[in-house]
Amino acid sequence: MSFSEELKSLFVLPGDLTDGWRKKSWDRFLHLGLPLIKSEAFQYVPLLELYSKKIQISQPGEVDPTPHILPECKDSYLVFVDGHFQPAQSKIPVGIVVLPIPVAMKSYGLFLQNRIGRMLKEEHDPFAALNGAFQGVGLFLYIPPKFEQKNPVQLLHLFTKEQFASPRVQLFVGKMANLTLVQTVTGSCFCNSVVDCVVDEAAKCTLYDASLPSPASWLMQSFRATLKRDSLLETFHLTTGAKTVRTSLKVELAEENSEVFLRGISLLDAENQAHIHGLVEHQAPNCRSRQHFKSILKDQSSSSFEGKIFVHPAAQKTEAYQSAQSLLLSNEARSFAKPNLEIFADDVKASHGATVAQPDEEALFYFRSRGLSFEESRAQLVQGFCQELLQLIPFASLRSKVVL
Repeated sequence: MSFSEELKSLFVLPGDLTDGWRKKSWDRFLHLGLPLIKSEAFQYVPLLELYSKKIQISQPGEVDPTPHILPECKDSYLVFVDGHFQPAQSKIPVGIVVLPIPVAMKSYGLFLQNRIGRMLKEEHDPFAALNGAFQGVGLFLYIPPKFEQKNPVQLLHLFTKEQFASPRVQLFVGKMANLTLVQTVTGSCFCNSVVDCVVDEAAKCTLYDASLPSPASWLMQSFRATLKRDSLLETFHLTTGAKTVRTSLKVELAEENSEVFLRGISLLDAENQAHIHGLVEHQAPNCRSRQHFKSILKDQSSSSFEGKIFVHPAAQKTEAYQSAQSLLLSNEARSFAKPNLEIFADDVKASHGATVAQPDEEALFYFRSRGLSFEESRAQLVQGFCQELLQLIPFASLRSKVVL
């Protein structure tokens, strides 16, 4: 039985208020179809190996989240186990709305359906559509207007088995609110996750995503966001890779003077892989975006970056920048980069660029002439290469996970 046939045989409706959403997601997935080996957005992902995997829909196992809670988030964390939100194991911050999605559909059904319907029509990633069809018990997270969460909130994803898990987060940040999220992924997983976010007028949302699964894991994750007037979104994606970690990013700057910063570091060794596929759409005037990703690759690891900045005709006074940089520490490591610009407005400042390089021989010689070994010299260069982005991580517990 093929991968798609297995999915079809496993697709069932649970008989709750998410049934309509699941059916529409499944129909969208069937319309898009699984990506082909030569699909441009997936050309560096080992799809043949993925499609050879057997599928079993994940049910939550038993695990103690305590060892995996970051010290900075000890009073505010939301736990997923094998793709299912676990309210009883979470510590919910006071003042925000946190509900399992099937429960949220009772009180916020129209709110959710309007968002979901529009996003499905515009979704072009089949795995993001597949998440909606197979979602576990998802999380609805609503930040009221003018609310400021003083401590970061951890989205803790724990996996006890390599069954097919589909965690989902629907996030709404109200007007003039401020929220910092830290998403962590721990364990060995076969996971297809989605975070869908709306940042309302003059609000700020910051997401730190630390995807550190075991080397045998498959992690396909999608992040979707719509930004309203004067809002700000910042994301930072940190990964050590796995069998495959693929991060799909799509951000809509839907109203004037909104701003987004997408950044990330991939630290890869052995045969680990990490792939970034990003799209930033400038739909309104006076908006700003910046994408900056770096990869450090050892052994036979591989990475790819494909990013696009799309500027609509109405998006005058746009400022948009995109940069992808890779440092190869082995002759067997591979890195691919494809930055893109599509501009249909006249008054725009935009640039993109990509570099793939090995450590500078003259710099290595300089360090070694000062008494450092080859490994110590290379470590200094790698530290300098990463420092620009690493210093943006404010949490010591996350920075400690970065081994250069």
